[in-house]
Amino acid sequence: MYDSGFLQFSWACSSKKSSTDERELDDDVAAERNQILNNMNLSSARNSIGPDRDVNRLDHLIVHDLVKSYPLHRAAAVDHLTFGARRGEAFGLLGYNGAGKTTTFRIVVGDLMATEGTAYIDGQNIRRRLTSIRRLGYCPQQDCSMDFLTVRDSFYLLARIRGVSRKRIDSMVSYMITLFLLESFDNNYIHQLSGGTKRRLHAALALIGPPLVAILDEPTTGVDPNARQQMQKVFLNAVKAQMTIILTSHSMDECERVCNRLGIMKSGQLTCLGTIQHLKSKFGRGYMVSIQVQSIANDSNASNMHSVLSFLRDQNQFQIEVKEILKTTGQFQILESTPAELFELLEQNKERLNIETYTISQTTLEQIFLSLGKTNSTNDS
Repeated sequence: MYDSGFLQFSWACSSKKSSTDERELDDDVAAERNQILNNMNLSSARNSIGPDRDVNRLDHLIVHDLVKSYPLHRAAAVDHLTFGARRGEAFGLLGYNGAGKTTTFRIVVGDLMATEGTAYIDGQNIRRRLTSIRRLGYCPQQDCSMDFLTVRDSFYLLARIRGVSRKRIDSMVSYMITLFLLESFDNNYIHQLSGGTKRRLHAALALIGPPLVAILDEPTTGVDPNARQQMQKVFLNAVKAQMTIILTSHSMDECERVCNRLGIMKSGQLTCLGTIQHLKSKFGRGYMVSIQVQSIANDSNASNMHSVLSFLRDQNQFQIEVKEILKTTGQFQILESTPAELFELLEQNKERLNIETYTISQTTLEQIFLSLGKTNSTNDS
């Protein structure tokens, strides 16, 4: 397929050879891919994607062997991506800018045409636009240009598109405006809003209806902390009400709070997939130890900190890596140990090493993201 941004048509020469080798996929990613491809083949054979399907077991969103490539680009932007998001799940799709997240979203919502593959919303192929549009909400990364509408007008427009009945529409619009803390802006034109307020509006518009699936592309970027916390509560309540949310965010704290499961993309394909705790257990390397020592006046050599450093380096059985050393603080990654062993070691030597405080923590989601997701940046995200 050739996509100029204005016109889409078939062009066989634009097809790129896949760079995805299933043997090189992470085992969780490969298992998800095989399960979805096998289930879809079985469903097609039995013609079971229909009214008699089990809605509690069906993935609300299935991305099926999705490919997006462009003429003159060597690598595919999306490379045979396959995953599913279940009913009542918040699925985090993470990755550096250029990993293929936004391209994937734009294909799912119909803004771009896939080179190969497709996606399904509640069992309906996304190519059947009129069937799937009411089941899908989308908060794009870039704010839409609807400057001629007021905030309240935009809610009415999206509610009607989603099929909200006339007798429910007034109460629903007022409820969503209140829920996203937009009461003081409801009669403002959209171009009069600040960047953070526009993000709240777009997230709210994605959820009105409500749809079965809401795709939220960095919905809280530029939003103040109070409003961000309120938005996260709304997302969690929507998931409890069995909505499926696909979230991308550069805030690892937000992902940990909202998402049940997540995948990290690199070069158009998933590098890992699973619950946050599963990813920490699988890819986390030991534990992080932060130590603060007593300060000594006029001690330009940071002797206390260097004593701690020398002591830890002598503990060969723990495989310690130095992450950061300052005058009175240090961060160390312990690759081979348990929290109990570390606690015992530091407590026994705390006074001798002049340690004031220390903390032991598991590898963070951000550290896993940094190790798995890094890739060359492009214009896509």
